Amino acid sequence: MKKLITILSFLITLFITSGTSAQEQTAETYRRLYAVSAPYLTITDDISFSSLKCFWDGSCPILDDGADGISNMLVSEEELPSLISIFGSEPVKRHIRVLPKSDLYTDDNLSEAWMIIPFEDIEPRRKIITIDEADILFNQFDPDTWPLTAVIGDITEDTDITTLPISNRDASKLTNVVLTGVTAMVRGTAAYMDLDPLYPASQIREPLIAADILHINNEVPFAEKCDITTHYAGLVFCSRPSYMALLDDIGTDIIELDGDHFQDHGEDPVLLTLDMYDEAGIPYYGGGHNKQEAQQPVLISHNGNHFAFLGCNAKEIGYATASDTRPGAVHCDIDLMTQQIRELSKQGIIPIVTFQHLEVFQVKPIDQVRADFEAVRDAGAVIVSGSQSHIPMEFDVSSVNFVHYGLGNLFFDQAFFLPETAEAFIDRHIFYNGRYINTELLTIRFTNNALSQYMDPGDRAQLLERIFKISEVAGLSK
Repeated sequence: MKKLITILSFLITLFITSGTSAQEQTAETYRRLYAVSAPYLTITDDISFSSLKCFWDGSCPILDDGADGISNMLVSEEELPSLISIFGSEPVKRHIRVLPKSDLYTDDNLSEAWMIIPFEDIEPRRKIITIDEADILFNQFDPDTWPLTAVIGDITEDTDITTLPISNRDASKLTNVVLTGVTAMVRGTAAYMDLDPLYPASQIREPLIAADILHINNEVPFAEKCDITTHYAGLVFCSRPSYMALLDDIGTDIIELDGDHFQDHGEDPVLLTLDMYDEAGIPYYGGGHNKQEAQQPVLISHNGNHFAFLGCNAKEIGYATASDTRPGAVHCDIDLMTQQIRELSKQGIIPIVTFQHLEVFQVKPIDQVRADFEAVRDAGAVIVSGSQSHIPMEFDVSSVNFVHYGLGNLFFDQAFFLPETAEAFIDRHIFYNGRYINTELLTIRFTNNALSQYMDPGDRAQLLERIFKISEVAGLSK
């Protein structure tokens, strides 16, 4: 398990507020980082810096058609001097409009225009475009190679700018939380894992182990005597203890236990599973030794960001058997959960809620699912995620929260059940200085009953287009 530790802060010599002109900051020499921001429902993921520069200065050979998906760009008057220092020239006004910052962030602009913004202005309703595949939101980002960097203050030919402090992006305040969908190491997946327990993650491992906090929803208990079936006739599941190696290998930090199959083999495997997680030092929620334990939020802090994970099973009571005296998954008590969320929010703790809910093989949630998700969102949950869905579902994003009704499978053998069950999301939620600032949607496709890989650009674009058509960005027109 990865250690959730606080990284020492960079030495910051000057604090920059979002409304301060770069020209006004002359007392110190420091670096100021910018990002390319697009409407959230944008298919383009990456742009080359050379294309961005030629769009800026008008040297693109086909400027009227844009560059790498850009058709128009906005920048603020306050940031313009710094941007000119980066690009080496004034922008071409035909495609780049310069506005006062007070006029930049209107709903129409946010929903339609690309922008170049300082790091501190990143917000959830805007997609951050990577530059030459470098991601300013990623926790392993290297600021020394970032092209959209302005040096503020006096420098000489001998100045090593990589030694200058970074004022507006402090890595010690950043946390990446990765949420995943269904894990059930059974049947066809198990058949591969008997040969190599690490095989299912072999092509998607790196972003998982890079997470500061990696969530896994493991629906199935471990059992000492577990007869694995490779057919689809039975839905009574268990996993062999040797499969725990996969969860260890990807750096699992927290386990959701409100899945349908947690008590498929009675109490002894449940207790064995809890002992295994305790021995590995992995906290769990949504299930436990009894109802009271399962209902308690699990608190995790990282880089000064404080999180609470809560979860429950919203199906009929038979799927959630935890009681005052019996272990298992816990049934949803929405009134209790909303009360907990409000109390946590008052304490400055960020509530993350995951549901094992009613399963429908459709992109839009049914009314009961939507009602429960919205209830915890309205109570103050910042992230609400559906762990039950075997296909990718729609999402809603606002300036303060992200609701995703279903991600699809992470480790489960439904690759050939439906075309949609071969696809899935892995959601990377980004928090900075106690605030939710963005979500990046990673996309995977299964190639057999155990193995998935990150989608190629064509497949990814098709999935995003399908989901974007029905997803909502609060307060903004599509």
